Amino acid sequence: MEQQTRRARKKEATRRRILEAAFKLFVEQGFDNTTVDQITEEADIGKGTFYNYFTTKEAALYDFMEDLGSQRGQKLWAGILGLGDTRERLTRTFQSLASWFEEYPELVKVYTVDRVNTGLKNPGSFTPNHFEIYLAEVLQKGQEAGDIRGDIPHLQLANYLSGITLIQLCQWFQGGAGIGLYELVIQGVNFFLTGALNTEKE
Repeated sequence: MEQQTRRARKKEATRRRILEAAFKLFVEQGFDNTTVDQITEEADIGKGTFYNYFTTKEAALYDFMEDLGSQRGQKLWAGILGLGDTRERLTRTFQSLASWFEEYPELVKVYTVDRVNTGLKNPGSFTPNHFEIYLAEVLQKGQEAGDIRGDIPHLQLANYLSGITLIQLCQWFQGGAGIGLYELVIQGVNFFLTGALNTEKE
């Protein structure tokens, strides 16, 4: 058992080293200019080891973004869920998202395109990412409090809001992916909430 645990820790350490090396190079020289050979050299591993963990550099970026989303969520989420109402929770959520996305627009674009393409090619295997799971939790809490309509499942509501956010992201990329992402996505949030408000609440 201890040997298996040690082996699992070693595998995870190697995986993390690859991801951190890849992300460092992506930031320093751009995604398109980074090769798998450069990543393996930076991580001090063989090329075969890289392919034991990832099929492509896109897959490495995807896993890095997912891991980072989980880590950021663990740090921020308890505080966000403790805020007063759904609008405030969503506002803080999208403030955090936009500030990070504006820092790494190229990588966000690659991740987003890869995720959409994967979902279109294999719709049966498409699963929510950490951000979408967090959105669903915020919306479920809003339903429980009575400020979000309860006739639509919270997971479906999260899908609607994610779709709106994707459209706003596309506009942001089209506009050069500079500052201003928060203003775009919060427009989408406000539009979503207009339809998601509980019409039975006085």
